[in-house]
Amino acid sequence: MLKISFYSYKGGSGRSTTAWNTIQRLVEIMDPTAKEPFVIVDTDVESAGSTFLYNAEKHFNSDRKYWSVQKRMTDSDDTNYFEASDSEKEDFFKGMHPVGSFFGLPDDKKAAVLLIGANLDRSSTRVVDVSGDSDNKEQIKNFRKNIMKASKDCGAKALFFDTPSGTQFLARKSIEESEIVVCCMRPTSQFREGTRRQLIDFIQTDVRTNKKRKYILTPTAVCVDSGQKFIFNGEECVYPETAKDIIKREFGTENMQDGDDDFRQVFGDNVILDMLKPTPAEMKKYPNSDDNDSVFGIPEIKRFKWFEACLGKLPEDELSSNDKMAIHRYEYLAQTILKYCNP
Repeated sequence: MLKISFYSYKGGSGRSTTAWNTIQRLVEIMDPTAKEPFVIVDTDVESAGSTFLYNAEKHFNSDRKYWSVQKRMTDSDDTNYFEASDSEKEDFFKGMHPVGSFFGLPDDKKAAVLLIGANLDRSSTRVVDVSGDSDNKEQIKNFRKNIMKASKDCGAKALFFDTPSGTQFLARKSIEESEIVVCCMRPTSQFREGTRRQLIDFIQTDVRTNKKRKYILTPTAVCVDSGQKFIFNGEECVYPETAKDIIKREFGTENMQDGDDDFRQVFGDNVILDMLKPTPAEMKKYPNSDDNDSVFGIPEIKRFKWFEACLGKLPEDELSSNDKMAIHRYEYLAQTILKYCNP
C-alpha cells in the first residue's frame, strides 16, 4: 500500500488542491477500485481542507454512518481485518465517504476513492490530541490500527494524508506513517526558510529512527510570467529563472553548513528536487499550454483564487493556458511519487 502525506510548513500553500489534483492523476494511472480503493485521510482536524473540498463536512459531524478521524482515534475497533471475511472488509470501507466523483469517476465507481474526514461539530466530536503535549498512547495506537493497518489489511491501494501545517501533532504522525511526503511551499523567503528548517528536523529524526522517507519539494502558486525583473541582493534578476536557481541553491547540499557530511548526504538523497525541472515532453498532454523550460513547481492557477477545482475532469474548452500547464505539472508530480515509492 502506497502511503503519502501532502504537507506544508505554513498554511496557504495550496496543499489540499495539490493533493486533489495529483491524486486525480494517480487515479488514472493506478486505477483503484471499490475493493482496492484509494483512502484519503484529513488529519487537519482543526481546518479540515479535504473535508470541505469534497463537501463532506456534514457526513462526519454525527459519526452515525461514517467514522471521522477523531472517532477512529478515540474509539477502538477490535476487528482483526487481516483475518476478516470479505464482507467485514467491505463494511470497513463502507465506513468511509465515497468521493470518486470528485476525481472524474462515474457514480458506479465513486467508491474507488474514499474519504476519512474530520468531525467539525464541536458539540459531538471526540477530543483528540492535536498538540502532542499530552501522552495519548491509546490515540496513537488507534490511529495506526484503525486507519493505517486496517486500510492495508482490507486491501487499500494507497493511503493519502492531507496533513495540518507546521509541527502539529497529527502532521508529525501522518508523516511518520508515510513513505513519501509531498512538501508544498510557496516560493517566498518565509516559506523557503521555514520549509528548509523543517526538512532538516524531519530528516534528523529519520536518521535517528533509521527511516528512509523521501520528501518531494513542490513549489506552489509559482508565477510563470517570464521576463519579470526584480532586484535581489543588489543585483537585477529575471523571474522565474532566478527564483528557481535560488531554491536549488537553498535546498541543495553544496554549500550546506547544517550537520556533518553523512547528514548532508542523507539530506541530498532524500529531499527530491525533481519538481524544479521542466515538464518532460512525453507528459505534455496540451502542447500549446505555454509550458517551457523556465516552468517549475506548480503554477499559480487563477481560478483557485475563487474556486478550487479538479482540473483534469474539466472540459478542455474551459481550461486556460495556465490550467493546462498545471495539469502537466500534476502529472509530473504523480509520476515523481511513483518513481520514488518503495516497490
